[in-house]
Amino acid sequence: MLVSMIIVFREAMEAGLIVGIVLAATEGVLGRLRWIAGGMLAGLLGAALVAIFAGALSDAFEGTGQEAFTAAILIFAVTMLSWHILWMSQHGREMAAEMKQVANAVRLGQRSLAALATVVAVAVLREGAEVVLFLFGLIASTHDSALSLFAGGMTGLALAAALSWLLYRGLATIPLKYLFSVTNGLIALLAAGMAGQAAAVLHSADLIPGWGEHLWDTSFILADDTLLGRSLHALIGYSARPSGVQFAAWLATLSVLAIASRVVGRPRGKPVAIAAALALLLAPPLARADEPLTLEFHNHRFVPDHLVVPVGVKFKLLVRNSDDTADEFESTDLNREKLVAPGQTITVFLGPLDPGTYHIFGDFHQDTAQGVLEAK
Repeated sequence: MLVSMIIVFREAMEAGLIVGIVLAATEGVLGRLRWIAGGMLAGLLGAALVAIFAGALSDAFEGTGQEAFTAAILIFAVTMLSWHILWMSQHGREMAAEMKQVANAVRLGQRSLAALATVVAVAVLREGAEVVLFLFGLIASTHDSALSLFAGGMTGLALAAALSWLLYRGLATIPLKYLFSVTNGLIALLAAGMAGQAAAVLHSADLIPGWGEHLWDTSFILADDTLLGRSLHALIGYSARPSGVQFAAWLATLSVLAIASRVVGRPRGKPVAIAAALALLLAPPLARADEPLTLEFHNHRFVPDHLVVPVGVKFKLLVRNSDDTADEFESTDLNREKLVAPGQTITVFLGPLDPGTYHIFGDFHQDTAQGVLEAK
């Protein structure tokens, strides 16, 4: 029982830590649990297939096939994580601003969720398959009852789930404006760690050179087989005795992701910015609408809830709150957010707008205060 508990806890912990980071990275996005649960289920089904075909897989992956397969899975996970990081670098700021509006959060976050769900599936598959193979050998080599092994495994799984939950809750306490940066950093380290592990696996199969077997040895400070060592191995690819190619893969992946995320998330480059500034200075003044438009909060609704606004010109929108409680005029489509006290009238400057519809809502009464501005 004790052995199965340790095995399941050790392997489930590594997958669970990844799930905890993914949960934190998608905090507030509707549908994330469905995606993550789907990834976990896919991973469990894959692990179950490993259990069913354990003998056949062992024969099929003789020689270097198993290492190549493992490395391919890791590289695929690195690709998915990199996709998420670069996508979030481009859209994370607007997601943070739009997280209050659930529908837009789903619309913006779903593509990224697909990548992270895939990583969850890969992590559960990888660690679940290892659990299956360990337990397969344990059943064959010991006289412990199936009930005893099951009880030990469930205990280990519960402990790993508790540790992962603590990680998630710790990350979830970070303010939203910093959360994406923190989780992106953790996911970048996770991707670098997986790239390093893939390089180590390929080197162990003699498929790539090692560039030095042990660059350093820090096992006297933190050994690989300790709880902290395994946790850091799962999170950032820590190894007490890394090979040269392992460290090179780790460093190269982290560097590329850091540079690429900055390039993707950076506003337009200086030459473009300078040209845009000159164009603004030399361009004629933008046309403005003569009369302001009006909108009212009444009984926690917009009156009117559909307002036609001009295209291609700047205009003023006067928003009055005739209710006895405050509300907040907000539009993620227009990147506007402004508090309106009872009896107050605020001015919102908008435009020039392209033709189309732009959703607006009252943040304090989203169930009733919904409307659209139609530019035409």
